[in-house]
Amino acid sequence: MQVSKWGNSLAIRLPQAVVEALQLKEGDEIEISVAGAREFAVDRDRRRERALEILRNSNWKFPAGWKFDREAANQREDGPGTEDGIEDGHSYPSSPRGRRRAG
Repeated sequence: MQVSKWGNSLAIRLPQAVVEALQLKEGDEIEISVAGAREFAVDRDRRRERALEILRNSNWKFPAGWKFDREAANQREDGPGTEDGIEDGHSYPSSPRGRRRAG
């Protein structure tokens, strides 16, 4: 494999044998780890699969009659000091991490 420049990064092309062995397709996430002084290992990124498995095995139950409401989950709740979600002439995301408060 040849290392090539790709923008500010370096890139490699995976041989077809690796793609087939890992059953990769465009858009898949992979993990690359150092396996030795000049060796690396490539594997499918399984973080999402592991997280879903943990959730499945947690035996957590929704309350009786609970139903997911996408509109309610995405509804903006303006906090104190806001007027229609605009502060100082700028709009900010409604998430607590992204919200700035006036003052």
